[in-house]
Amino acid sequence: MSSTYLREEIKAEALVRNLQGFQNFLDVAVSQYSEQVNFSAVSRDCQAALSTVKEYYSILENTLVGFFLYPYLKSSRKRMSHQPKFYFFDNGVTRTLLGSLQDPPTPLEQGQLFEQWILQEIVRLNEYDQKDWKLFFWRTSHGAEVDLLISRGARLLYAIECKFKRQRSSSDLSGLRSFHDNHPEVPCFVVSPVKQPYRLSFARILPPNRLFQELK
Repeated sequence: MSSTYLREEIKAEALVRNLQGFQNFLDVAVSQYSEQVNFSAVSRDCQAALSTVKEYYSILENTLVGFFLYPYLKSSRKRMSHQPKFYFFDNGVTRTLLGSLQDPPTPLEQGQLFEQWILQEIVRLNEYDQKDWKLFFWRTSHGAEVDLLISRGARLLYAIECKFKRQRSSSDLSGLRSFHDNHPEVPCFVVSPVKQPYRLSFARILPPNRLFQELK
């Protein structure tokens, strides 16, 4: 799939009138995947009205090209960030839209793609197994962040941090540690391409296949 294919699909469904405007939006949106969406900044960068940008994001959601991940806002102890993140449904599509499919990913891109892939797999697991999970990320106004929270009803089930690099400093997991300090009852996982699982004082480090087994 490429941006050309997406434009043709959108055109065939008669979902937008201004295909070039949609392409401009898509170029900006894909450059910010896995990051919090600043709708006003996207509107400015692609020179489209704020209402149009939100409509374009809805089109990506409705055509299953991507999905929003919303922040968890039920913490009474900390001020929380309110902007959602946006992820695409496939890493190959993401890199094609970025025009980088033939290039080796940078270390930053490796981390973003790994995080997006983990999210994609958990979304599919939730849908296929009908687990009735709600998915969020956690971020305070001071920047402490956890990539994924899984809840069912009012109960938080898991907190998951995605780390592509195997060697980590203590600061790499400061967000997860901060979350654990406020929610010690919630199991915390770090998913990483390690060969063997191991345990920290506040979290378990798991390779992807073991994480998916735990979640099943």
